Amino acid sequence: MDAIFRGNKARIERQDKLTFDDLPSGIDAGIKLRPSPRDLDEIGPEFGATWNNYFEHAPDKPVVWLGTFSASAQDLTSNFFLTNLYLSSYAGNNPAAPWGKYFSATYFTGYPISRGRVHISAGLNPYGKLAFEPGYLDHPADLGVLRWAYKRGRELARRMDIYCGELVLGHPNFPKGSQATTHDFARPVGISAPDISYSAEDDKAIDEYHRNTVETTWHSIGTCAMKPRQKGGVVDPRLNVYGVQNLKVADCSIAPANVGANTYNTALAIGEKAAVIIAEDLGIKGISSN
Repeated sequence: MDAIFRGNKARIERQDKLTFDDLPSGIDAGIKLRPSPRDLDEIGPEFGATWNNYFEHAPDKPVVWLGTFSASAQDLTSNFFLTNLYLSSYAGNNPAAPWGKYFSATYFTGYPISRGRVHISAGLNPYGKLAFEPGYLDHPADLGVLRWAYKRGRELARRMDIYCGELVLGHPNFPKGSQATTHDFARPVGISAPDISYSAEDDKAIDEYHRNTVETTWHSIGTCAMKPRQKGGVVDPRLNVYGVQNLKVADCSIAPANVGANTYNTALAIGEKAAVIIAEDLGIKGISSN
C-alpha cells in the first residue's frame, strides 16, 4: 500500500481494477480492552468517575480497541481514537519517515469523554464557516486512557515474531536515559517478559505526544445530540431542533454518545425510527412503531 498512499498513479490504476472481493480488510485482528484494577491505577484518578458510572457495570463497553492494521490512513501519529505504532504501509504525515515496510499496531478509545462544540456563526448564510472546536483531550481522563493504550500496543508489538524495532520518529520523545527509549533495531521479547518501565517523566512525554498529534478517526457522530437542551442537546425525542420550527434532524449526528462499533447499523435504526416519527406527525395511517 505504500505506493498508493504516496500517490503512485500506476499502482493506483492497478488497484482500481480490483473487484470488491479482491480487496483485503485493513484490520487484520483486534481486541476490545477493559482495564483491570491495576490498569485503572495506571490510567489515573481522572478516569475513576467515568469508569464507575459508565463502564464498570456495562461489560459490553470497551475502553479501547487494540489490534493490527495493514492499511491505515495515519501513521505513527496519535489520533483521538486511533494511533498507529508500527506500519505495514507508511501513510503518516511526517516527511522525515524513511521509505520502507512497517507493521502497525493500532489503538483508539471507544468512548472518549471530551466533547467538542460546533455552532452557526454566519447568521442566515448557509455557506458561512462554522465555529468549530473539536475539544480533543479537553478532559484529562482521555490522556490517561490513550497513555495506557499506547503502552499496551507497544507491548503487543514487541512480542510478535516479526518485530525488529521501532520507527523512533513516530514515538514520544522520551528523556535521555529512559528505560522506555525506543530503538531502531530490537529483537522480540518473550510472552512473559517484563513490561517496559515508564517513569513520571516518560508519562509526560507520552501525554505531550498525544497532544501534539491527536486526531479523530472514522464514524464521527453526535454533533446534534438528542438529549435535554440544558445538557447541551440539540434535538428532542421526536427529532425536533430546539428553538426552531419545522426542522428535524435524522442521522447519526443525533446520537447522544459514541457508538463503540461501526455506525452503519445505528444509521439504519435512526432512519427507520425517523420514518415512523415523521409519518405520525403527518397523520399517515397504518404506521406501526413496532
